[in-house]
Amino acid sequence: MAYLFDRPLTVNCTPAFSDELHDQVLLSGALWERLCLSSSGDSPVAVSISPATSCNSRRTLDSLLSWAILKQDNVLEERFFDEQTILRQGSMYTFEDVIPENAGSPPSTSEPYQFVLALAAPVLQGCARRQATRLIITSALARYDSVSHARADPPEDTPRSDPDSEAEESEDEGFEIDEAFLAGSILHSSSASSPLAVDDYVGNVNGHRSEVSRIHASEWSCEVRPLTAQVSAQWDDCAVYVRTCDLSRIGILSGDWAVARSGRGSSSRLVRVYAQDTQMEPNIAYAAPQLLHNILGGTPLHDTQTIYLRSSPFGSQQPTIPTARTMTIARVASPASTDRAYQRLFLRALQDYLRQERRIVKQGDVVTVTINTDEARRHDDPESSEESNGDDDSDTLVDTLSDGFDESNELVFFMVTNIEHNVIPSHGEVSSSDAYVGSTVGELGCWVNSAVTRIVQTGVEHSRVPDTAGYLGLPEYPSSLFGPDSAYEKLLALTAAALNRHAVDYQLQLSILLKGPRGVGKYTVAMQVARRLGIHLYELDCFDIIDDNVVKTEGTLRARFEQAAACSPCILLLRNIDAFSQTTQGMESGKEGNLSNALQECINSLQQTWSLTGYPVLVVATTSNPERVLPRIMSCLKHEIVYEAPGERERHEILTSLLHGYHLGPDVSVKDLAVQTAALVAADLADFVCRARRASVQRALRDTDQGEVDMFNAGIPIIAADFELALLESRASYSENIGAPKIPSVSWDDVGGLAHVKADILDTIQLPLEHPELFADGLKKRSGILLYGPPGTGKTLLAKAVATSCALNFFSVKGPELLNMYIGESEANVRRVFQRARDARPCVIFFDELDSVAPKRGNHGDSGGVMDRIVSQLLAELDGLSGGKAGADVFVIGATNRPDLLDSALLRPGRFDRMLYLGVSKTHAAQLNILQALTRKFRLHPDLKLEDIAEQCPFHYTGADFYALCADALLKAMSRKAEELEATIAELNKLPPDPQHPYPLTPQYYLAVMATTQETEVLVSQEDFETALRELVPSVSQAEMDHYAQIQQRFSTETINGS
Repeated sequence: MAYLFDRPLTVNCTPAFSDELHDQVLLSGALWERLCLSSSGDSPVAVSISPATSCNSRRTLDSLLSWAILKQDNVLEERFFDEQTILRQGSMYTFEDVIPENAGSPPSTSEPYQFVLALAAPVLQGCARRQATRLIITSALARYDSVSHARADPPEDTPRSDPDSEAEESEDEGFEIDEAFLAGSILHSSSASSPLAVDDYVGNVNGHRSEVSRIHASEWSCEVRPLTAQVSAQWDDCAVYVRTCDLSRIGILSGDWAVARSGRGSSSRLVRVYAQDTQMEPNIAYAAPQLLHNILGGTPLHDTQTIYLRSSPFGSQQPTIPTARTMTIARVASPASTDRAYQRLFLRALQDYLRQERRIVKQGDVVTVTINTDEARRHDDPESSEESNGDDDSDTLVDTLSDGFDESNELVFFMVTNIEHNVIPSHGEVSSSDAYVGSTVGELGCWVNSAVTRIVQTGVEHSRVPDTAGYLGLPEYPSSLFGPDSAYEKLLALTAAALNRHAVDYQLQLSILLKGPRGVGKYTVAMQVARRLGIHLYELDCFDIIDDNVVKTEGTLRARFEQAAACSPCILLLRNIDAFSQTTQGMESGKEGNLSNALQECINSLQQTWSLTGYPVLVVATTSNPERVLPRIMSCLKHEIVYEAPGERERHEILTSLLHGYHLGPDVSVKDLAVQTAALVAADLADFVCRARRASVQRALRDTDQGEVDMFNAGIPIIAADFELALLESRASYSENIGAPKIPSVSWDDVGGLAHVKADILDTIQLPLEHPELFADGLKKRSGILLYGPPGTGKTLLAKAVATSCALNFFSVKGPELLNMYIGESEANVRRVFQRARDARPCVIFFDELDSVAPKRGNHGDSGGVMDRIVSQLLAELDGLSGGKAGADVFVIGATNRPDLLDSALLRPGRFDRMLYLGVSKTHAAQLNILQALTRKFRLHPDLKLEDIAEQCPFHYTGADFYALCADALLKAMSRKAEELEATIAELNKLPPDPQHPYPLTPQYYLAVMATTQETEVLVSQEDFETALRELVPSVSQAEMDHYAQIQQRFSTETINGS
């Protein structure tokens, strides 16, 4: 839609509407040569708009014209209300022939007007009704981007396709069908079934074959990637999907059989190749993770892998391969397959898997089935077992329900260890090619038919397994946890080194400690590393095995290590390793090392298992309290990986992943949510999204009277108000646990005066935030500011205003709060404060009463020198902020009334290197600014002049004194108003009773029913201020002010950056 008019346009409208159109023109920001508005009484007026010559003005004119037409003629109301159109958020609606004749004639090639429904609330879909639906129309000036605002971004690993690029590829990569292309095909009708029921995923079989050709196309090498979702349950076990343009490179058509082999070995197998251009990239083949694992011979897909495809002599007909007489299958050792409680579940799942379809298998193949471990608890319940004894109806009912609701949460793997089959004889009428001969002897695979093949399950094998969790619909995790410099990459590198075939010769003992805040993703990262490398994860919570009897704890620990060794290759995850430290605290002297010795012996015993099975067991321990882990237990773990709270970019990726699939309102910005959720870890962000989802459901239930089923079917969007409510709840819950920093709500309007101090602080804090490139070459930033001066001069208020204006989290710490009676806890509190600030960066730490925790060292004989240690710890933390990535965007502001008591080391450059004096106002104009800031929310009497009040104030009044003055004046005005109301009520009670009101009247009833607005309005008068001023006692005397002036003079000359 783009109309360009070369002459002035005229729209007839009412005078009120012309004013609104005039405002829209001014808001558009366009340049206009002439804007004529004329009216006469209530008659319609003519609005004449002449566009400027710039293209932007012409486009703006087009938007304003469409806005004016729709506002004046109610086109949208007639369409939506009268026709009962079903509205859906994000849908586009087209309107034609809506321009009045007096608006000028658009060009004949004009396109119809199109509008997008940006927001539908409280549900995503419904009908509009008059007097019930509020319709808000906005012009095209505020563009609506449904991709960036209404939807969370898709996962990065999902293949994407661009229509333009696909068109170019189809033109550039066109192929010619000639004799060589059809060489490997059989040109007669095929009776083989194909997965054409899934039309959205696979292509059609395009040809018929008549004979077997002995001409074979050359092998095509391509990169392989695993499918992220199931395409066809029937054919994914043997199907490979490629782009249509890649079929010519193999010499086959869609649906033909091909021979696939890995680049590292000579073993080949039959696969069926289908064309699929949707979300596929050229020169890349896609297949199920299980099939790729079997083709590549067990090599995990954590690196780029290549396979080779060539045409087979079978075309699209059923391949000539033998049917297995007997197949022996063994369990792959894993925590689920070695647990007897799940044996019934995974054997039944294996039977269902083999009965569903006839499948092609080879010796050494891995088969994956899914189970729901919750069903094991139902069968283990004695009451349910007795009730269902001899009656299979309950099992049948559960099986029927489970068919519709797949709640599988665990994977079990099997390996084909042996296949017995007959060789298909050759009658001389078919191809004698190597592929055909190999197929008849079973080299390319065998059919497994449950009606013919005898299947034996026996034994246990140790093997790496494919990563099929995401493909089978198990929970996936945000990609932000797996960045290039993340803890995931470190753990992956260590684990992959232990899986090297020669690692066992070096007698490596891989034991790792993962430490970080609770909920940061330690378990998630360990799980993802195990999945990517194709090994198992054996989870053990240390709190579950500790006991009052240390011998029993040791025995349980050794038994768990033996179970983990039986599941190699695997990661033994010891969660909450600090629980062992709590156990050893109550031991007798000399016996505290028994548990740590047992742990070391268990880790050493895993070396023997590694030599027997050829696969290692890696010990990974986690803790959220590393300071509580005893040194002897810490010495058992050879490596340490530290997890940090996610930054803004990581939080954005986590939120995008968590919100994928939810309907978001157009007013939701995931980027803003990432900024507002500072200091929250991955688990907190997941809880935050759940709270927002719950808030959206509660809002929808409150705003509509429709049934719950209809409401959920229509869809419920999550809007910005839901996230705001969820954020408040998350902050409140988080603050109760650790004291979460948050952005304050103090503006510069709340601060009167202090203009010079404001400029100095903003120069120190805003510069590294807005221009980080200035500090990229090793230049140390100034991150410490010390505010000193008399009490009540606004030091805390100023720090909060700085944090608000810079959008920084504010962490306030009172000095005495850091003190603790236990040895070492006071210094630990200092470390925790700075760690919380680093987790919530960008953040401002405000130390109030700094002199109470950082006095001069050596001057006081406290018990154990705790104050000296606190000062030393504080100095070390400040040095860490001035340089290094860990202290980026963390600023420290201290406040004290006695800077002469502080340790001199705190005032050197690089720590509190900027000292700002906050004194009292020296002029009546500055005092007036303070009074105006404090009374900006008061209702002042028209006769009140704050200038006269400021003239009467002495110059030793602090900001706290002015606050007391304004508060006393307001209290006196309220008292005066209360006395007036009581007098009015007393006069009314003297009159005869009114039957419409109770008698006698009470103040509560009078204020709620009878009082007028003027009677309840509290106006602060000149007399109230003068009375409060006479009664005010200043908090700082003139002698004390002279003392502070001397301190200011001293520090302004002795320190470099004092003022």
